[in-house]
Amino acid sequence: MAGSSPEQPKRPRRVVVTGATEGIGRGIAEVLAEAGHMVGLTARSQEALDARISELAHRGRRACAAAGDVRDAVQTRAVMRALGSALGGLDAVVVNAGIVSRASILEITDAEWRDLVDTNLHGAFNTIRAALPFFVEKTTAAQPAGGHIIVVSSISWRLPLAPGSGYAATKYAVTGLAESLFLELRELDVKVTTVYPGSVATPSHREPGSDDSWKVTPREVGEACRSVLETRRENVISRLEIRPLRKPR
Repeated sequence: MAGSSPEQPKRPRRVVVTGATEGIGRGIAEVLAEAGHMVGLTARSQEALDARISELAHRGRRACAAAGDVRDAVQTRAVMRALGSALGGLDAVVVNAGIVSRASILEITDAEWRDLVDTNLHGAFNTIRAALPFFVEKTTAAQPAGGHIIVVSSISWRLPLAPGSGYAATKYAVTGLAESLFLELRELDVKVTTVYPGSVATPSHREPGSDDSWKVTPREVGEACRSVLETRRENVISRLEIRPLRKPR
């Protein structure tokens, strides 16, 4: 384009990805690491994290990991401190850890409901609270805060899901949290982006007999997160929806 300047190299970001061992989180972590970003992985299973780190190392990519449960605020703060120290700071966090339930209101148990809320909603809250000190501490008028929070929600936040009302309810709540944080934090130069995947080809989203060939892949969600992360400091993509072109069958 006439008058435009050459594209500048993308600045490597130091990014923590939660729920990074499987599904969407794994796809996001792989794409960001391959793009040259410094990635910290976290999930509940140390064994699974070790396997992901080994896979990335075989591809010549460096990453670090720390195990923890996002449902536990104390564990989550400890994990974020450990990964922030290993990365030499923190520029962004991808709030991805979550579970899916397609149980109806007549089928879901009290324990399943609590696990959905604890993982999908409380886990997101705990992760964001643990990451915020890296973004907002030591803020001055001359040196405002900075950072990027990318929250992986779901298209189910606005499209009814049956069966799956409990899962949809948690994604409504996560969306309210993320989009309100966009307003709360923008004056501190902290970006907040909410990503809304549609049907994704992961084991947790798979239904018996379904055709995954037209579903969004985890790596495609990762590419979307990479694009969001690499925007200029002066702007933000606040919402991003990625869906299959055809209705999955």
